[in-house]
Amino acid sequence: MSSSDEPDAVRPGWEHFAERPVPEVHGATTAPEAELAGVLQRRHEELAAARGASASAATRVHATLFELAMLIGTLEQQVIRAGEPREAVDEKLRHRELKNVKDRMLDVLRGAGVEVRDPKGLTADEVLDWADPVHWLQSPEFDAEVVAETNEYAVFHDGAVVRFAQVVMGAPAPAPAPVPASKPEPEPEAPPGPDPQVKPEPDAEMPPPGRTPAPTDT
Repeated sequence: MSSSDEPDAVRPGWEHFAERPVPEVHGATTAPEAELAGVLQRRHEELAAARGASASAATRVHATLFELAMLIGTLEQQVIRAGEPREAVDEKLRHRELKNVKDRMLDVLRGAGVEVRDPKGLTADEVLDWADPVHWLQSPEFDAEVVAETNEYAVFHDGAVVRFAQVVMGAPAPAPAPVPASKPEPEPEAPPGPDPQVKPEPDAEMPPPGRTPAPTDT
């Protein structure tokens, strides 16, 4: 029997399907283009916030530099005055003015999160991560490895080192090498004494001077 003789199979029609609601995703259905637009908007807001933070930081840096420039001008005035004759300006007043300018400059830096540190006197372990030794000095005055001199101070920003200090390290003097003990020189041997078992022969009687010894009988 051919397939044409078989009765037609029942084909499903629209009446066989039932309409069902679409499940909600996170409480609402979002089209792909709307989701992409949201992602781009959030990215744009993040970039705008980053640009704003960078602009604010740059403004603070500029303000700090401008204030430091003013204080450097004041410091230059004090340096010029320091070159005047000693009797023209009182030494204590000159020192106080220079210290005041120095303190104001450090305050400005601290306000911007910048700190200057002097490592002099600290041990090698304490400055291991923020100081570079440029020279070593060995002396008996040092009991351990410490910073003997500071050539350049270290600079920190927000607690992180941004410029290493340049220092001269001091170390104990090396112990002197042991001197080998000298061997004692051997004592000279005394000449051998006479043998007590050998009796010395008597000396022959010598004639007095000017006389010939008499011949002996044979």
